[in-house]
Amino acid sequence: MSNTVVSLDIGSSKVCVVLAEINKKQFNILGVGTSECKGVKKGIIVDIDSTVEAIQDAVSQAEQMSNREIKSTFVNIPGGYASLYKNKGVIAVSGDNKEIISEDVKRVLQAARVFSVTSDREIIDIIKEQFVVDGYGDIKDPIGMRGVRLEVDVSLVVASCTTVQNIIRSVEKSGLKIDGIVLEPLGTSMVTLSDDEKELGVALVDIGSETTDISVFNKGSLVFTKMIPVGGGHITSDISMVCKISHSDSENLKKQYGVSTSTLVKPEDTVKISALGGKGEKNVSLYEVSQVMEARISEILYLIRDTLEKEDLGESLSAGIVITGGGLFNIKGIQEVAQAHFNVPVRFGYPNFIGVASPMYSASTGIAVYALKNKKTSETLANEFRNDAADEVAVDGDYDLDEQEEKSGIFNRVKEFFTDFF
Repeated sequence: MSNTVVSLDIGSSKVCVVLAEINKKQFNILGVGTSECKGVKKGIIVDIDSTVEAIQDAVSQAEQMSNREIKSTFVNIPGGYASLYKNKGVIAVSGDNKEIISEDVKRVLQAARVFSVTSDREIIDIIKEQFVVDGYGDIKDPIGMRGVRLEVDVSLVVASCTTVQNIIRSVEKSGLKIDGIVLEPLGTSMVTLSDDEKELGVALVDIGSETTDISVFNKGSLVFTKMIPVGGGHITSDISMVCKISHSDSENLKKQYGVSTSTLVKPEDTVKISALGGKGEKNVSLYEVSQVMEARISEILYLIRDTLEKEDLGESLSAGIVITGGGLFNIKGIQEVAQAHFNVPVRFGYPNFIGVASPMYSASTGIAVYALKNKKTSETLANEFRNDAADEVAVDGDYDLDEQEEKSGIFNRVKEFFTDFF
C-alpha cells in the first residue's frame, strides 16, 4: 500500500495542491502548488473550465517541486455545504461467544446508514461518535469486548448532489482521478487541533477569501458545521471601494500595512498608490485603511460569535476557538482583537510542517494527513471497487462498511467510498 498521497483544496481565491508521504512515521511534504482560482464563488464551483485551469497549474507546480507525476488526488468539500444529522445503528452481536468482531462493527455502521434524504442530497460520510455495548457507552473501539447488543451513535454528513458532481467533474476534467472526497473541517482539524481540544470542546474557524467555515468539535467528534458568506476578500474589496484604488493594490496594501485596529496607525500616515486608470499616483491614508479594516474584521468576528451563540455552543467550548485560513493571516494585532470578541481562549492554528507552515495550507495539508492516516489510495480503492465483496481493510480503528455491487461511473464509486471512509 502506498504511503504517498495528494490532496487538493479548491477554494474561492486559490487552488492548493499538496503531495505528501509518511516515511518511518514521519510526515513529509514533497511538493506544493498554488494557483489563483476565479471559478469558485463562496465555496461553490461556478465555472468548471476556470477551476480546471487552476487545478492543472497547481498540480504542475507540485509535480515540478517533487519530480513526481500526479495522477489522482483527495479533494475537499467545504464544511458549510454539508449538514450533520444524528442517527443510531443497533444490532445483535452475532458470534456464539458474543465477542464483538470487525464484522459486527461493519454491520452496525451499515445499520446507521439507513436514513431518508431527499433525492437531491447524498450521505457522503459517517462520523462515529460512540459505541454502546449492552447499555455501556463512550466506547471508541468495541472490538474484543463481549456483549449481546451493539449500538453506535453517528453523525451523517449530507451534501448536495450538484455540489459533489461539480467537484468530481472539475477534478476529472483536469486529468486526475479521485481517491476520495474529505469533509474539509475533518481534514483541517488534523493539523490545527489537538486531540485534547477536540475532546474538551473547541470551535475551528477557517476564514477564507469569501467564506468563513465554523466547525465545532466535542468529545472527539465533529458536532456542528456552518458557513457564513464573508471572508478576508471582503476587506480587500472594502479598501478598493473606499480608497478608489485597484483590487490588486488594495490586496497589497492590506498585506503590507494592514492592521486590525485604527489605534495602531497614526492619522497622518500615508502611502503613494497608483491611481485608477494609471494616471499618476495618489496618497492613500493608512489611517482610513485601518478604519475600513477594523470595521470589516469586527463584523466577521461578530458573525462568528453570533453563530455560536445562536446554536448555544458557546458554553461547550472549554478549549476555546482556533482560527485558521488565509483570510485574516498576518494582519497586525489580530490576535488581541479576536480575543477581545470572545469570552474563551483564542489562538491561530496552522500546519507545523516545513513548506506549508501557514494557515493558507491548513485545509490541503490536513486532508493529506487525514488521507494518510486512513491509508486510502487510488490503487486500494480500485481493487475494492473491482470486487463485489472487497476484503476488509482495518487501519487505526477505522472500518470499511459492506461493499455494494460494482457500479459504473466515478460518481457512484465515490459515493460508495464516502460511506466507507470511517
